[in-house]
Amino acid sequence: MRRLLGPVLLLTAVLLAAPTAARADTSDFTFDSYHADYTLTRLADGTSHLEVVETIVARFPDFDQNRGIVRAIPDDYDGVDLGTRVASVTDENGDPVYYETDHTGDFVELALGTDEFVHGVVTYVITYSQENVVRSFDDTDSDEFYWDLNGTGWDQPFGTVSGVLHVDPSLTPALSGNDACYAGTKDDPRECAVTDLAVSVQDLAPRETVTMSIGFEKGTFVAPQPTRNIPLPIPLWLDVLSAALGVLGVGVAVLAVVARVRAGRGRARKGTVIAQYSEPDDITIVQSAHLVNRGTSAIPAAIVRLAVRKNLRILAYTVEGTDEPYSLQFLTHDRANPEDMAVLAILFGQSPAEGATTPFGQSESAKASALLSLSTDAASSLRTEGYRERPGGLGTGLALVALQAVLGIVTIGTASGSFGAFSNLSLFIVPTMLVGTVAFIVTAIAAARPLRLTEKGVTAETFLDGLKLYLTVAEEDRLRILQSPGGAERVDVDDNQQMIKLYEKLLPWAVLWGVEREWAKELALRVEAEPTVQNDWWVGQTAFSSTVFSHAVGGFQTAVTPPSSSSNGWSGSSMGSGFGGGSFGGGFAGGGGGGGGGGGR
Repeated sequence: MRRLLGPVLLLTAVLLAAPTAARADTSDFTFDSYHADYTLTRLADGTSHLEVVETIVARFPDFDQNRGIVRAIPDDYDGVDLGTRVASVTDENGDPVYYETDHTGDFVELALGTDEFVHGVVTYVITYSQENVVRSFDDTDSDEFYWDLNGTGWDQPFGTVSGVLHVDPSLTPALSGNDACYAGTKDDPRECAVTDLAVSVQDLAPRETVTMSIGFEKGTFVAPQPTRNIPLPIPLWLDVLSAALGVLGVGVAVLAVVARVRAGRGRARKGTVIAQYSEPDDITIVQSAHLVNRGTSAIPAAIVRLAVRKNLRILAYTVEGTDEPYSLQFLTHDRANPEDMAVLAILFGQSPAEGATTPFGQSESAKASALLSLSTDAASSLRTEGYRERPGGLGTGLALVALQAVLGIVTIGTASGSFGAFSNLSLFIVPTMLVGTVAFIVTAIAAARPLRLTEKGVTAETFLDGLKLYLTVAEEDRLRILQSPGGAERVDVDDNQQMIKLYEKLLPWAVLWGVEREWAKELALRVEAEPTVQNDWWVGQTAFSSTVFSHAVGGFQTAVTPPSSSSNGWSGSSMGSGFGGGSFGGGFAGGGGGGGGGGGR
């Protein structure tokens, strides 16, 4: 029992620690409450003025994660400047809280707190003023204080969101008695109650807000007109231009397709694929991998080929002084072609001593980078050595793509003007944008001129496909091919040692085609049946098997695979949806002014 206690306690500690690591995001906290105290007055020029006191109660984790919050206060209401002026930020006792102010787009962003971490319940009281907060709506025939409280820009839930509007006594007679409250999101609003110009809603999820609307008799305030979404008539030239852009886009796409067809598709394969069981003479194994689009197998296949040809030995165990699970041992340069010499130089240096070893794994980044560069050069050499060629017409294709791009820019510019200036889009704008997008994609695809096979490339590819055919057929079919006079040099299938040599010779090509496990299994069975034969190119702590060999190949491939990268960051704060109409004409949560959002810091 005591023997189990230690591991159990260790496992418990790990499980308890795991959530801590997962909670490292500064947005991972909650708000107990948000309360807004609004005081609405009318200035001498008849415009509205709002004094705001926000009390935000945050609940942070007990470990070091947050230094405070960011509060993004909208400074724009449908194109009308709100003139936001921040007076102070304090705690619940009235003591000052340090903050920094930044104007970002249509927001005044307050970074609340110092560089010291905060824990548990923390209260922020923000006092500020704004102007021109009341709108006059034709659809409700009234002036409205239509206002979002907390806003839809928070990734945190709120326990309670509440607000109260204090109206200057001189404005009380102008209250129409119409009021409304909405909670949730624009797409999923729910109604809530307004009592004595106050609202309160429990349990709001992230990105949900509370919106209140208080009505006044029309003309109570001088309300500036929004500069966004102003209906204007759609001019005829916009429709004509949109239709012309669509026709031109389709025409350019057609020209690109015609140019691609005239460029041709390259050499076609002739005849049927014949099974092959010998290595190709004129193309290296790394080049072969890229010719048949198996580039990720190129380096593992090259290493296995050097092993079975006795240029190096694979040590399938950790050598003293390294943490890598595999090491390679240099044997000789005999019978090495230039590509083999280059791989050996990367692994062991220019003049290695016989028996020299080197670790090979993910920590060997310099070797991996050099091998990847060698593989890339081999892929490029397919063109210089005449296996692939670039078809003609590339310049025409690029010119058509450029023309299509110009048309797209003009279309987007026209569409942007339409969105910004008119209540409805031009009759042809949306179809033109859709047609233009499809036309650009078609043009780009048709304009591409990928390398294609030459006659020499087709011959090499056909031979490699024949090698794949032989590697993937059943055992009895392979034996039949070996005895066929139509194949390569005939092999005595009853000579097990001769068969082992053949299987070893083709093992690298099985790695190239991704069938090394099946091929190694056949090789292991034949070696096991021949006590006088040993795989001296492979040394492991266990006998050679398809499983351990396949794992080794996977390790080689991982070692030369560049690591992927990822990034993350704070998405920032945002307002709710744009302004559309009066609340009493059918409002929704997030449809008014104010609101905003924020997050942790």
